[in-house]
Amino acid sequence: MPANEEKHPTNNEPAQKTSGKRKDKPKSFLETVREIDEKERKREEEIEAKRNQILEERRKKEQEAYDKKIREERIELMRLKQGVISESETIHEEKEEKKKLSLWKKITNFLYHNKWWLVITVFLIGTFGYMAVDLLTTVHPDMIVMVLTDDPILQQTNNYLSEYFEQYIDDINDDGKVVVDVYAIPVDDNISVNEYYNGNMTKLSSQFQMADSIMVITDAVANKTILADETLVDLEELFPDNKNVHGKGFYIRNTDFMDKVGYTGVVLDRDIYIGLRKPIKTMDSLAEMQENYDIALDVLTKVIDDLPYVQKNRTFEPSIEGGIQ
Repeated sequence: MPANEEKHPTNNEPAQKTSGKRKDKPKSFLETVREIDEKERKREEEIEAKRNQILEERRKKEQEAYDKKIREERIELMRLKQGVISESETIHEEKEEKKKLSLWKKITNFLYHNKWWLVITVFLIGTFGYMAVDLLTTVHPDMIVMVLTDDPILQQTNNYLSEYFEQYIDDINDDGKVVVDVYAIPVDDNISVNEYYNGNMTKLSSQFQMADSIMVITDAVANKTILADETLVDLEELFPDNKNVHGKGFYIRNTDFMDKVGYTGVVLDRDIYIGLRKPIKTMDSLAEMQENYDIALDVLTKVIDDLPYVQKNRTFEPSIEGGIQ
């Protein structure tokens, strides 16, 4: 191997060596999500059971009160028919007198008796109106890229990344615009179960359950969270002769990628690469994810052609860059 070439890390090589006692393997984010979903399901079942019990008790009390009232009225009616009593305090024969109502009274009476139908109608009109406006005004992206590495520069270059990828994609959804959205979801060693409800883990889990986001920019730390060996495509099978492609990723450190997104002279860590999620059945259909995968693969192919191998020299500090040499 030439002296000036560098050996790229692969997903099978650990990001750093460890010593000492062997630690238990941490739970993957998918296992954590499943556990939390199961707890939420059980809690919802318990709440539903309690609510049904309260409603059933209330129904029984109302039914008992109604039955008691009917029995009392029947007894009272029999006493009236048998002449035991001449008048009843509970049964009254009332003659309804028709009243002439003014126009305003008729309107208010109609509104009072139909208020719930009017509320429902207004709600439906408002909902469908909002959906129509949203559909007509919202810009729908032609492709989505997730930036999972916590590299501060890549996390802050959304507009530049969008512009770079947009030059390699067509107007897929035929809305007259070419749009690539970049979702910045930094994944580091501190991502925890607590963030599932209001943090990055929620966003990450949501995106991996849908078929929209296929292309990812990731690193060794994020790979452990997303289970890259299982969820990402082996690019080395698709691009066997490319010097920047190893295992699951197209490594961008030894390319002019940062120069082309407006950061000349910046050299990324060695473990950062571009990868593609495998087409599988998610909350969306397999056909939809396959369609998005084909689009992302075409874009990545053009990006790889645009970024040949370029030797990048940089002195690494293991304490800063996770021991990658």
